[in-house]
Amino acid sequence: MEEPFEKIGKYYYDDPVEKKNGKFDIVTQDDRGYIFYEAKFRKDPVTESMVQNEIRQVTQTGLNCYKYGFFSRSGFLCDQEENQILIELKELYT
Repeated sequence: MEEPFEKIGKYYYDDPVEKKNGKFDIVTQDDRGYIFYEAKFRKDPVTESMVQNEIRQVTQTGLNCYKYGFFSRSGFLCDQEENQILIELKELYT
């Protein structure tokens, strides 16, 4: 992980009025704010649409998230943006 963090955990939200809920696999907090990480263990690579959908969900939490991280078992079919961290599973074991 790129940034040294002070706290790490999961994040769950539930909004019964809007009938929305969700969870994020890993969330770290440092002096700049939060980084939300999502792990995808699918046979297919993570697409730009999937990345944007996760970012949209994080934005709805209202937390100060300045980066978005993604772990993928099967790679990515998208380009890494400045505010994103893309990590293939094989990178963790080399």
